[in-house]
Amino acid sequence: MKWSLLELEKYRQEPLPLADTLDLKATLIERDPQIIDVSPIQVSGLISLDQETITTYVKMKGTLTLPSTRSLKPVALPLDFDFTEFYVPADQRKRAELDQEDTVIVLENATLDLDQAIVDNILLNIPMQVLTPHEREDEADMPKGNDWQVISEDAYDQLLEARKQQVDPRFAQLKGLFDESTDK
Repeated sequence: MKWSLLELEKYRQEPLPLADTLDLKATLIERDPQIIDVSPIQVSGLISLDQETITTYVKMKGTLTLPSTRSLKPVALPLDFDFTEFYVPADQRKRAELDQEDTVIVLENATLDLDQAIVDNILLNIPMQVLTPHEREDEADMPKGNDWQVISEDAYDQLLEARKQQVDPRFAQLKGLFDESTDK
């Protein structure tokens, strides 16, 4: 999905509608070798031109297959999200009147390449923790070995709380040493 800026000039009055199915498997696996498989990505959206800004709104759906972060079993991760990006041609480096939160991308050549933006946004939307449905439900199957085990965050918080409430036996005799009720 590439357009030259001259092609996009035709759509200054009305936005350019997007509707396509992309096969980005090779590109995504090259960028992130942990990806096992990628279904065709359904893309829809709009490209609109203001005076000096090109605004893209893209909605995408598809499925990534990734290894579980716990057991390395394949997990199908559904993708269903949208993103908006703003582009400015290199000769018009002025920033449009956009919010401070918006990122404006400068187009170095006179081509808008949405494939690259779609790949980048897919990679950004991969969660840090990918679990199979069984792993999400059953936390008792956490990996363990000699003198170590993986525990959930809740179990860790409970362990810390229990340790805080325990009194070190070496200091147990000193507990009443500084009672406020005894004035000497």
